[in-house]
Amino acid sequence: MRLVALGVDHRSAPTTVREALAFNDDRAGGGLDALARTFPGNEFVILSTCNRVELYAGGPDDAAPEVDALTEFLVDFHNIKPDLFAGHLVSYHDEGAVGHLFRVAASLESLVLGEGQILGQVREAYRAAVDRKTAGPIFHSVFQSALRVGKLVREKTGMDQGKLSVASVAVDLAREVFDTFTDKTVLVVGAGKMADLTLQHLKGLKPGRIVITNRSPERAQAAAERWGGGSPRSSSSASRWSRPTW
Repeated sequence: MRLVALGVDHRSAPTTVREALAFNDDRAGGGLDALARTFPGNEFVILSTCNRVELYAGGPDDAAPEVDALTEFLVDFHNIKPDLFAGHLVSYHDEGAVGHLFRVAASLESLVLGEGQILGQVREAYRAAVDRKTAGPIFHSVFQSALRVGKLVREKTGMDQGKLSVASVAVDLAREVFDTFTDKTVLVVGAGKMADLTLQHLKGLKPGRIVITNRSPERAQAAAERWGGGSPRSSSSASRWSRPTW
């Protein structure tokens, strides 16, 4: 059997490249289906987060896809030119792929060492592959082991006692800069999971006003409503602004 992990992360690629390769929302399911069609007889998991996009492939020696074939798949699936991202790709093979996944699950490869989100994201990626039937005996063993290792590392090191994340670190830094937030307006760009986490941490600072902006006015408004706010009816700019108040 052969295993390959191929992708980009916060160290190897800028945000623009990671966004171009991301498998957001239902694209992950479509990506798994497309991988299964393109490389039949193999197993696949897609891990796509804010800071990394990785394809995990496993199969028999004579059928497992090579790095070049997986790179070509990314080109076709995302309809982008290879020179946009090929120089940023990092690959791991066999035991190296397993070791890398274990480190990812334990948050040792995260932008913020010890952040707690990644273990859940690895679990969600594995569950998605199980649902799409692209995970079999190889990845049942590999990913279940990675989840156990990630949990064990967090417990043994004490990392599970904190609530570390990129959002919490950013808010902690802001707290060190300003004495009070009651007279401040805070802008949150985006309305996804990271924005929600940021809003969760910001709420404790009791800022005078928080503004949410997103390419989708509907998502900005939904995020504002989740956190007890509302949004104006219109805006002359491309992005509309939602203003939750607490």
